[in-house]
Amino acid sequence: MRGLRMTVAAAWMVSAGCSALREVPRAQYAAKEERRRVAVDTREGQHYEFDYARFGSDTLLGYRRRDSEGAFEEYESIPIPLEGVAKLSARRVDWYRTGLIGGGALAAVVGVALAKHAGSGGGSSKPPCPEEPCP
Repeated sequence: MRGLRMTVAAAWMVSAGCSALREVPRAQYAAKEERRRVAVDTREGQHYEFDYARFGSDTLLGYRRRDSEGAFEEYESIPIPLEGVAKLSARRVDWYRTGLIGGGALAAVVGVALAKHAGSGGGSSKPPCPEEPCP
């Protein structure tokens, strides 16, 4: 049962991962029809952060959640011509940082387990000899 909990915790850590905004090259803007967690800087100097964005042949349509009361989520949509985009960044998992954090956590767990094992007598089941020399 303990091993299962450790495995689930490790899988959760890796799946959450560290994410970072990475710039998308202009040639790949419309490579995906929709991107999540997008930041856009326009040529006019405006900065937008969208929950998701859809890409057409010449327009980016960004959606971001509005703060509203009620049971329904409301989204505001903002169209931006692709010609007016100076920089487009999308949030993605940074596997290098995720590996460093996951490796550090794994090393800590192994260190605690080894310390616990060493503190319990090294796992030897033989009692110490009361007399010298021991057979």
